[in-house]
Amino acid sequence: MSYVYRLRFLYTQYVIRKYGVIFMIADSPIVVDKVGFITMKERVFKGSKGLWEMVTREKVNTEFITKDDLKTI
Repeated sequence: MSYVYRLRFLYTQYVIRKYGVIFMIADSPIVVDKVGFITMKERVFKGSKGLWEMVTREKVNTEFITKDDLKTI
């Protein structure tokens, strides 16, 4: 049961969700610009393939994720 709770927690904390017309990660609204950069809480994150893999997929393909992507989160 704790495994299911942890997955649900991680999914709601680190994956982009849509509420109406607003996109959010955790409890923070985000803005995605035309080149794929993510702005959240006045911080800008470079929208790399690995970062997008982590924030948009429930089952992440780790071959796209770099050490820099992991430092981002």
